[in-house]
Formats: sequence, C-alpha cells, structure tokens
Amino acid sequence: MNKFKFLVLTFSLIMIVGLVDGKAEQSGADLLNFNMGTPDGGSKYGKDSVTCVKNLSLYREFYKQWKAGKYKDANLVSQAMISWRYCFFACPLVSKNMYIHGNKMLKYLIKSNKDDSIKMQAYVDTLMMVYDQRIKYFGDDKKSPKGRLLGRKAKDYMKYRVEQSEVYYPMFEESFKLMGNNSEPTTMFYFYVASVRYVQQKHAEKDLILENYVEIQDALEYNMLKYADNPKKLENYNKVNINLEKNVSKFATCEKLVQLYGPKLESNPDDLKLAKNIVKFFERRKCTKSDVYFNALEKVHSIEPTPESAFSMGKMAFERKQFGKAKKYLEEATTTLNDSLAIKKASSYLLLSETYRSLKNYPAARSAALKVLKYNPKEGMAYILIGDLYTSSAAKCTLQGLRVAYWAAADKYKSAIAISSDDKTKEIARKKLATIKKSFPEQKDAFMRNLAAGQKITVECWINEETTVRYR
Repeated sequence: MNKFKFLVLTFSLIMIVGLVDGKAEQSGADLLNFNMGTPDGGSKYGKDSVTCVKNLSLYREFYKQWKAGKYKDANLVSQAMISWRYCFFACPLVSKNMYIHGNKMLKYLIKSNKDDSIKMQAYVDTLMMVYDQRIKYFGDDKKSPKGRLLGRKAKDYMKYRVEQSEVYYPMFEESFKLMGNNSEPTTMFYFYVASVRYVQQKHAEKDLILENYVEIQDALEYNMLKYADNPKKLENYNKVNINLEKNVSKFATCEKLVQLYGPKLESNPDDLKLAKNIVKFFERRKCTKSDVYFNALEKVHSIEPTPESAFSMGKMAFERKQFGKAKKYLEEATTTLNDSLAIKKASSYLLLSETYRSLKNYPAARSAALKVLKYNPKEGMAYILIGDLYTSSAAKCTLQGLRVAYWAAADKYKSAIAISSDDKTKEIARKKLATIKKSFPEQKDAFMRNLAAGQKITVECWINEETTVRYR
C-alpha cells in the first residue's frame, strides 16, 4: 500500500472521531477493534444494548438540531458524528436511517473540506464504507435494495473521483443488471456517462457505449410508457431521455455508425449478437436506410424472425425496389402479426398493397388495400390506392371506348375524403379527384352511347364494380 493510500484509509477512520472540536479522540488501533461483522450473534443493539441506545438517541438529537438549522452548523455535525460512529460500528443493525443520516453528514464534511484533498478523500472513503455497510445489513430493503444503493454509490464515487472509471463503472453495470427497468432515472443517465468515460479512459471499445445506450433506452421507454399518465414521474424520465439523446448524438451520427459497424459486420457475418446490436442501435438513431442495417436485420430475421422484423425487411426491400423480396416479407408480416395490433397490421397491408401494385398485380393490390380498412377503418390512403389502381387501368377497362374506370376511381377518392381523419390524406384525395375529373367523358360522347348522367353502369375488366355516369 503506498503512503498516500495509507494516509487516506487511516484518516477516514480517525476524522469521524476527531472532528472539529477534538472531542472523543481515539487511536487508529482502537478504531480497528470494531469490525463490520454481524454484532453479538445478529442482535439489533449489538453487545452493549444500553450504550447503543444511548448513542443512538444522542446522535439523533444532534442531527435533529442540525436539520432544524438547515444543515449549516459544523459543530452539531461534529457532536452527532461522535455518537453516530459508535452506532455504525457497534450496532450496525440498529437503524436504516442511521445510514441515510450518515450519508448526508459525510457529504457535508466532504464539501466543507474541498480545499483539503487528503481530508476530503478520507471522507469519501468513509462515505463508500457507509454504502457498503448499508448494503450488507439493509440490502434487501424493498424501497432501497442493493441494486439501487449500488447506483447511488457509483454516482457519488464518480462525482468525487471522476478519473477512476475502472472503479465506478462496474458498480453502475451491476446496479443496472440488478434493477433494469426499475433503475432510478439519474442512475440510468450516469450509467451512460460512466460508459463514455470508461471508453475514453481506454478500458473498453466504443461498442460498449452504444450497447449500453440501447439497454438504457429500452428501460427509459418502458418507464415513459408506464408513467404516461403520471406527469411528475414522466418528467424525470423525459429529462433523462433528452439529455441522453444530446450526448449520444455527438458521436453517433448515421455516417459514423456505418463506418464503425460496416467493417465489423463484414468480418463477422454470422455474429447474431452483433447483428442484433446493430439493428437496435440503428433503429434508435433512425439510421435504417443503410445497407449495414438492412444486412444486419436480414441476419437477425433469418434466425429469429418476428412479425415486426418481417415488416421492416419488407419496407426496406420496397424502398430498394426489390419488390419480389418485399412481397415475401410483407406477406409474412400480415399473416403473423396479431390482430390486436390493428394499426401495425393495417400498415403492413397498405405497404403490401403498394408492393402488389408495383408488381402489376392489381387485383391482389386491391384485396390488400381492403384489408387495411378492416383493421383501420379511417385509413383513407387505402381508398386512394384503389383509386390509383383504377386510374392506371383506365385505358384497358373501358365501356364502348369510354374510359369509365375514372368514374370508379372518383368514387374511391370521395370515400377517402369521407372517412379519413387526416387532413393531409384528405388533401391528396381532393387533388386526385380534381385531376381525374378532367378525364371524364364529354356529355356528347356519353349521349352517343346512350349513357345518361346518374345512370348506373358496371366497370368490367378486372375492376368489375358498379359506378355512376358523370360528364366532364
């Protein structure tokens, strides 16, 4: 042990006793007679219950006065710590609040001695000892279990010893492993910060930051959904989410992600864990148009297919004009998505309809569009798509040489306007309707074929649908 560490360790024990006015001085040897083992067979009050109760009462009274004075009187802290220290070593099971109060007093002493690094770090050592002993004796507490206390300990260690990420990062890691979605919001954020510092201090590769970011984001999203109706709690998670995004965006642009993960995926095409991490992180950063993401998702889907991954694969294949591949994935998505996920299922059918249209399979495209309306009756884009199909068929689906499919298309655009709750969709339908009206037959052409305005006719060809005669 080097000289500095020995001084820090010794001072952390002595300072609690010596304090400001020099009362109750004891030697380091006397202090070491107390150990952190369970006292007297596990007795709450230790070996000397009378002395424990007396000191417990004394420290509480001084602490109460300190609190009443808004935590400013150093002498009261000194008096409280004398009795508190006895309870801490001699009867550690006597009170959970003893650790909470000790934490506050030690942070006060740390702050008060910020100009004396040796004293300050001695108090930091003692603060860490308080966390350790609380975890040992009260680590199964429901409100503040071991995992939560570890997160708080890690935050304090990082605050006072920022350069020692090799010490506090594993604390954060264990805390998050134990608490997961139940981690405190600030612990989630500082776990990410600790990850960055751990990498910056050359203890791990940059991948660690991104992997932890994804896990933390999952936990944040879980809680933001859980507390959606609780504005006070939701605000805490929203703040962390905003700060997290600000920090990660500094180095996680789509371009940098591609540069980082592209070569990794090429070198390890069968690494499923790597592929999963790429998919998660690229989706978080909205970098889903890259080939790296596409190839990673294809790998994940081939081994662990889900309806969601099938939809994503179909969407990307469609964007790449790989319509045959898109059809395969979207058919898989529409058949495997649960009906309870109505909006997602409707979106899958809408994209499948577009895919069939691109493949010139108009009947299948219409059938898929009608399925959209089954799961989302207000999706006006389904009717617009059918109207577009009819417009595309106008030259072939005629009646006595007239392009009557425009009349059927107009019916669909009107239906889109009628059912849609989206103003943008309504506007699209109105513009399309105005455009095709210019292609309606003139009155004289209809008259020559004995077609009167308002008359019902059937548009044959593949459309095979009834509509009404209208003039330009």
